[in-house]
Amino acid sequence: MQVGFLNMKMKKWLRNLMTRSIAITPSLIVSIISGSSGAERLIIISLMVLSFELPFALLSLLKFSSRQTKMGPHKSSIYIIVVSWILGLLRVAINIHFLSTSFVSWLIDSSLPAVANVLISIIVFPLMAVYILAVIYLTFRKETEVTFVDPLNSSHVNIESGGSFQVDGMSRSEVAPVREDRADIPLPD
Repeated sequence: MQVGFLNMKMKKWLRNLMTRSIAITPSLIVSIISGSSGAERLIIISLMVLSFELPFALLSLLKFSSRQTKMGPHKSSIYIIVVSWILGLLRVAINIHFLSTSFVSWLIDSSLPAVANVLISIIVFPLMAVYILAVIYLTFRKETEVTFVDPLNSSHVNIESGGSFQVDGMSRSEVAPVREDRADIPLPD
């Protein structure tokens, strides 16, 4: 028996069967109804959605791993930071170019009336601008919150007596609250 995020108790094989079925069923239905061309369109749509979401995950990860206030001594080296930011921003620029050119080419090749194309453009182009501004904001937003707490360099450390420590006069529960829901997670065999 396994206990998952939803606290549902079920055998491992049944859980695997259920999650795989949930994942594959939409693709299977599209493939049965539309054939290989429908599956091809579904793959292209999923790639466009992933391209749309990628900058938010990538830039957040780059910012997190390159900040001393987030990672402490585990922060990436300056060389890794520079190379990863260059590659990350190049990837974001390629995604934005792909999304915008895909939309414009769809708009040009569309069989919709000209009025519909204009209405769609009036809606989509401002949304694309908001998306680009959100990516730029995420890139240049200053993060001042310190989340890395080094218990060895804090003002009071008492690890032997139950793991309590104080940082700048705050107790451990104020700095990093104990997650009771993770206290009883079983380790893998």
